[in-house]
Amino acid sequence: MIEKMDTASIEYSSYCFGHAMQNGFYSPKTPSEDAKNIYSKFRTDSLLLKYASKMTYEAPMGFWTNEKYTIISLTKNLEALHKQNVKIYGLYGKNDGLYSSKQVSDLQNLIGSANLKYFDNCSHSVFIDQQIPFLEALMEWSK
Repeated sequence: MIEKMDTASIEYSSYCFGHAMQNGFYSPKTPSEDAKNIYSKFRTDSLLLKYASKMTYEAPMGFWTNEKYTIISLTKNLEALHKQNVKIYGLYGKNDGLYSSKQVSDLQNLIGSANLKYFDNCSHSVFIDQQIPFLEALMEWSK
């Protein structure tokens, strides 16, 4: 069904997102104890649950209206920024089913290996799955 959809439609992006979630693309294959604790807190913290439950259709619809992320390629933009000596950094999880290792490798070739971290046991939510290395990278790069 997804393969037959218009790749620029809200339905396509919504179904891809749902498909990715159902297939574990937002979860590391072997989460660390720290990550397990953080995810557990998201499921049990009453304040987090209160605000997370207030998500409405307007927010994702507004994002879809303004950002065509299902069909966008930022490669030329990144190349232009790199030529202007703008510092570019990347943080990716090796278990993130949304970005292939080739995409991450291509980015690394553009921005340099010192400006990219590619974490084991980490999916799309790098700041949760590998929180300590995530924070260490930010501190290192912000010096």
